[in-house]
Amino acid sequence: MAEPAKKFEQGQEQRRQSVREPVDLPTSVVRRGREPQPVRLVDISPFGLHARFHGNSFARGEHLHIELPLIGPVKAQVMWGLKGCFGCKFLMPIDARTFLRLLAAMRSGQDGPSER
Repeated sequence: MAEPAKKFEQGQEQRRQSVREPVDLPTSVVRRGREPQPVRLVDISPFGLHARFHGNSFARGEHLHIELPLIGPVKAQVMWGLKGCFGCKFLMPIDARTFLRLLAAMRSGQDGPSER
C-alpha cells in the first residue's frame, strides 16, 4: 500500500466509532436517481463500512442504499471518498445480534431473507 493511503486509513481508524471487521463481499449500492452499482465490501462494523468500486467517485455527504445479506438495503451516508473506494456510516446502526449473524452470513457466503 502506498504510504499516503496507509496514513489516510490509519487516520480514519482513529475517527471510527468501533473496530471494523475485514470482509470480502461483492454487493451493490444505489445512489439517488441512478441504477445499482457493483461494489466490494472491504470491512464493516455495526456503524458503517469501507468499499471499493469502479466508476464515478462518491461525494462526502451523499446518501446511498447498500444491499447487505440477511438485512437487505441499508441507508448510509458517505463520510469520505477517494478514487476507487469510499467509507460510509449507516444512518441507523445495526444491532449487535443482527451484526453477528450478518458477519457469519458474509463469511460463509450465504444470503437469507431480509429482516429489516
